[in-house]
Amino acid sequence: MATRLILHIDDPTPEWLALAAAQPPGTLTAATDVPALTTEAAARLIELVTPDAAYLLKLATDGDGRALGADFRAQRGEGRLNGATTSITRTINSLTRQGVWPAGVSNPLTPTTAGKEGWSKTYAYHLNPRALPAFRAAFTRTETPRTGDPQRVIDRLIGMYEEMGRPTHLARECAADFLNEHADDLAAWLLTRRTPRRQDAAAAQNITAGHDRPGSDDLETSA
Repeated sequence: MATRLILHIDDPTPEWLALAAAQPPGTLTAATDVPALTTEAAARLIELVTPDAAYLLKLATDGDGRALGADFRAQRGEGRLNGATTSITRTINSLTRQGVWPAGVSNPLTPTTAGKEGWSKTYAYHLNPRALPAFRAAFTRTETPRTGDPQRVIDRLIGMYEEMGRPTHLARECAADFLNEHADDLAAWLLTRRTPRRQDAAAAQNITAGHDRPGSDDLETSA
């Protein structure tokens, strides 16, 4: 009978977990009491961090757990990576105090040592494999178009004009005129309504872009 060897690793690193995930089922197990990250916590983090930070998390999620610093800088600009990681760290700390983020889950993003981008710039960030499913589900949720019934808005406007004494045919015309006149304003209002918490969080944290500096990304990601 073949002997089955079970290897237990306490507090496994993201790299070790990635290696374990590539093995056949049952080959390796990691003994850890750290709770898994929930989709709700990941979605809340994405909602509250700055746009740069949300982009970094999305980059790591789409990259199967790896976000290259060069890719981030190419899209978001130089000197913004430090602010992004700071936003993630501070928001996680805030959500932990609120009981939204699991207390045993640290910052899921960890930096590599400096690579070919230069000693003063982080080469890449890795997303903990245990957190990756939660972020995939959270981003899928945020990117799913909301469903709605525009006719409900039209009917409501018609009803309001009827309550003001307009006959039904005039109420319909007034509703159509109102929507046509304020369509751009309503679209702008909807855009601000979708991201108020993220903007408020950025203002509260008073995060500025700044320049990448030696070791800054590594320091800012410590939870």
